[in-house]
Amino acid sequence: MKRVSNAKAKGGIAGTGAVSIAHAETMPPAKYSCAPSNGLSYICGPTASEDLAHIPGTRWLVSSGLNIGSPAHLYIIDGRTKRAAILFPIGMPQMRPAAGGIGERAEPPDLATMSIDGINLRAGPDGQHTLYAANHGDRFAIEIFKIDARGPVPTASWVGCVPAPPGTRPNAVVPMADGGLLVGSFYDPRDKEAWVKMGRGEDTGSLWEWHSGRGFSPVDAGGISGANGLEISADEATIYVSAWSGRAIVIFDRRTGVRHDIRLEFLPDNIKRAPDGSLFVAGQRSNVAKIAACDGPECPQPWIIARIDPVRATVTALVTRSGNELINYSCGALEMEGTLYITARGDRRLAYLPMASLPSLR
Repeated sequence: MKRVSNAKAKGGIAGTGAVSIAHAETMPPAKYSCAPSNGLSYICGPTASEDLAHIPGTRWLVSSGLNIGSPAHLYIIDGRTKRAAILFPIGMPQMRPAAGGIGERAEPPDLATMSIDGINLRAGPDGQHTLYAANHGDRFAIEIFKIDARGPVPTASWVGCVPAPPGTRPNAVVPMADGGLLVGSFYDPRDKEAWVKMGRGEDTGSLWEWHSGRGFSPVDAGGISGANGLEISADEATIYVSAWSGRAIVIFDRRTGVRHDIRLEFLPDNIKRAPDGSLFVAGQRSNVAKIAACDGPECPQPWIIARIDPVRATVTALVTRSGNELINYSCGALEMEGTLYITARGDRRLAYLPMASLPSLR
């Protein structure tokens, strides 16, 4: 979504137990203690993590990272040991030659300026999956990675990309069963008044559908102020979009074209669907101007993780904090094996806590 964290992270942290996730390079330690505090436990190492994806059938999560003045990374998170390591890039060949690329382009990203926001994973057979990542650093595109989870620790290789439509800034992506992609655009990067418009709650975002051989076409879901997080129902009939600066979750029926919004008291960021169809939504209990002004090493803002029932239109606050030097504010949340993982700006870390300690969905 936006920016703010501390210095860059690089390399891996050794795990404990039978399998290590250490790589040749080592991430610098977090600036502050990694001991539990403020009712949260931490996985230290990842920098400016935005979004999470679960590798199916495993204990592993992938976390994205923004370029905040230093190279961005994808991280691998071990749900058993609660340790993290760099998944991509890690100083070894992870780029397929142009002839092996998929998508629409085979030129690799500039690793010095790449910046990854929303991510999502398409499950494949035999432990081989495809990860899609919204890049708004060196270029506006959906980067495509192959995830190989057949070994003791998953690996990633970049295999291609899909350039975003002109006038869009990709912020989130969702794969569909037919091979297509849904992509949300935060605003038009050519518009110098985009943040001012979002501060007024004006429509800046858009929703797009991509198919190989056909390219992108707009999804007529109506205006969206700061289209941020993106999710789809299990039957792919309903699209959920975070209207970040509009303080709403947009619910759009793809079959009927009917839309309705769930109004919120916070700025909703990334969305992840729970197994029961409810939505985990992270966000900031702040305003656009304050988030836009976050250009220093620390920028604490009140934040929330909410669980939303899109059918009953109920919103249950799961975690709320005032924001501090460890977790400036939350960006995303995902449940895996009874634990809720939270991405955030601030110090080099993710947060987690047991689902059993949280309120039930009202």
